[in-house]
Amino acid sequence: MMSPWRARLVSALTAARQGLLSPLRWLNQFHKAGKTVSTRITREGLNFLFMIALILVVAVLKNVNLLVILAGTLLAMLLIQWRVCAKTLADLSVDRQLPRSIHARRPFEIELILRNPKSWLGAWMVLLQDRMVYAPIGSTIHRASQSISLLFASVTPKSSRSQRYRCVADRRGRYQWIGIELTTRFPLGLMRGVTNQKELESFVVQPAIGRLQPSWKELFNVRQVGAKHRRVRALSDEGEFFGLRSYRPGDSKRWIHWRSSARRDELVVKQFQQPESRELIVLLDLMIPSEFDKEARKNYIKVEDTAVEFVATLAHQMTSGNIGSISVAIADAQPTVASRVAGRAQSYFLLERLAHARGGTQSQLLPTLRLLEREHRFVDHLIVISTRAMPNQVNEAWDHSAHRSGSLKSSSPQGDTVTPFWRSFQWINVSAGETAKYFVPAE
Repeated sequence: MMSPWRARLVSALTAARQGLLSPLRWLNQFHKAGKTVSTRITREGLNFLFMIALILVVAVLKNVNLLVILAGTLLAMLLIQWRVCAKTLADLSVDRQLPRSIHARRPFEIELILRNPKSWLGAWMVLLQDRMVYAPIGSTIHRASQSISLLFASVTPKSSRSQRYRCVADRRGRYQWIGIELTTRFPLGLMRGVTNQKELESFVVQPAIGRLQPSWKELFNVRQVGAKHRRVRALSDEGEFFGLRSYRPGDSKRWIHWRSSARRDELVVKQFQQPESRELIVLLDLMIPSEFDKEARKNYIKVEDTAVEFVATLAHQMTSGNIGSISVAIADAQPTVASRVAGRAQSYFLLERLAHARGGTQSQLLPTLRLLEREHRFVDHLIVISTRAMPNQVNEAWDHSAHRSGSLKSSSPQGDTVTPFWRSFQWINVSAGETAKYFVPAE
């Protein structure tokens, strides 16, 4: 058993040790806060320092102790400003929430949530600056950054506050977040605390969705569509249906299912089997012209965006209207084929891919056709939406395709060829304005 005097000695040593460690812990926390939050003196703070220096000079020359006490009080206020700025911004975090789909030239909202996990100190007058830059994949040139500033008046301990702002992305492609900057000048405005939340996140702006003209249905194979309509009409005349739904104004009385209507005490109509899925086979051909000065580049970008938006609008119309499926082959630097896109989820990933579609100086038409032939052994009707006029080699193969002969020859040393695997063929030159018959771009 420990003697009383030894117990008192151990207790005194423990208290002394804790007393020595408390300032060290405080300094350690202050050091950690100083790593993330930097303080900068403001113009008002410089004027404040000049006033303190003037008071000290007068106090020394006149030997006035009260002026020394006044200068010390003012210095204490500056110290409090420095400490409050550092501790206010310490441990603050910002979360960003974006909509799932973002389209070019269409307003969308971004929500910023400021969280304060501290248990006893709130955050006041916090200015949040969000910054982004347009950074397409494969490009080393970034445009000037865009920024938005939001002021959070107060965030109580262990709580969060949110604000939203609306913005518009002019172009499709990838946008990179530079980071979020948090600043505050609370409480006296003599210093400005600054902390940056670095991040490498990005978001993709999908192509703008325009409006299709009524004549866009001419892109389907008329003979095939007519046969499918006849088959569906035959099914409807035989009374085959797959479900029931509530009666809507305009429905035919012949569709009413009287037994189910009497049982449910409301009118219900037969929901007939939908027509067999129509399918569009589209090839997007992107190629930069050989003569490529500054003015030609500007014109090409406009033509390329129109071609991509036309394909994106076709995909959106086919999937949202439950019309059928669409297969899109993209002939750019990385040829890709999206086969039989029929649902909105598939359409989302297709629009993501179209957002990054960029033309190159070398034609990728033949490799893309080979990829398309692997997915579709035979195509009844092929639609090519291109930024250029039809090359002579394609024109010759088109003439021979009606007789199921001929081939496309590449200009590469290997002399690769592609035998036409389509029955009919349509080339739409976007640079010549041939899309105006089918498509109106979004404003």
